[in-house]
Amino acid sequence: MQDERSLLNYFVLTFAVSWLVFIPTFLAWIGISTPISGDGYNGFASFFSTFGPLIAALILLGRFGGRRAAWALIKCGFDFRMKPIILAAAFLVPIALAWVAVALVSATGIDELPGSMVPPDLGYPAIIWLIPAFLSMMIFGGGQEEFGWRGYAQRPMQSRLGFVWGSLLLGAIWGLWHLPLWIIPGDPHIYIPFLVFVIFTMAFSVQMLWLFELSGFKLSVPWIMHGVQNTVLVVLPVYRLDAEGPQLGLYLYVGLNIAVAALIAVFRTRR
Repeated sequence: MQDERSLLNYFVLTFAVSWLVFIPTFLAWIGISTPISGDGYNGFASFFSTFGPLIAALILLGRFGGRRAAWALIKCGFDFRMKPIILAAAFLVPIALAWVAVALVSATGIDELPGSMVPPDLGYPAIIWLIPAFLSMMIFGGGQEEFGWRGYAQRPMQSRLGFVWGSLLLGAIWGLWHLPLWIIPGDPHIYIPFLVFVIFTMAFSVQMLWLFELSGFKLSVPWIMHGVQNTVLVVLPVYRLDAEGPQLGLYLYVGLNIAVAALIAVFRTRR
């Protein structure tokens, strides 16, 4: 099990791998031109940075445990031996929370959310489009982070801090790690208040650890949940892509996630 020093090394290495590629982006943001800045480079930086948590975990595991330890982490993501209800929950919890939020916004009229981003003129069932979209989210669009966050860091943090504080702290670190996205012109994250985003990642971290733990710490659970979370917001957007007033739909969605996380925390600590 990772000790405190290796956990610190992991977080430092993760942030270094992910954030260093944003140096040209940051320089452009403060008004210093560089030959490799611009939309194309920013897209590359955003894409590459998502592999930071995985790369850091593989480097440290490979250094101290060899290739076998690094490969064992990858194999953990493909272990689906768990109760079917837990696997189903990994898919359904993110979908249900987004659906409830969008339905409540529609019923109350408190906000005007954008429609689904699924192309309307596909000519074939949307599920055929959504399956590769989901798989791409798992492999390239953020899901792969879970091999580091939950696969490397979560269990030692839980053993030291307990279920609630271990998941909340990792969620806060995870949220902070996304900070460079707020300096990229046109990135959808710029419409989300950063503090609200961090609160969401903390709440979602509690949800993921709960199902991760119930599955017997099968990494496939948080990997799926992260992929579903990023995919469902394409189908059911919960925030507007503008800065015209408060994001009430987003606040409702985050509030629902907080409520679910709080119920989990109470249930888990009383168990």
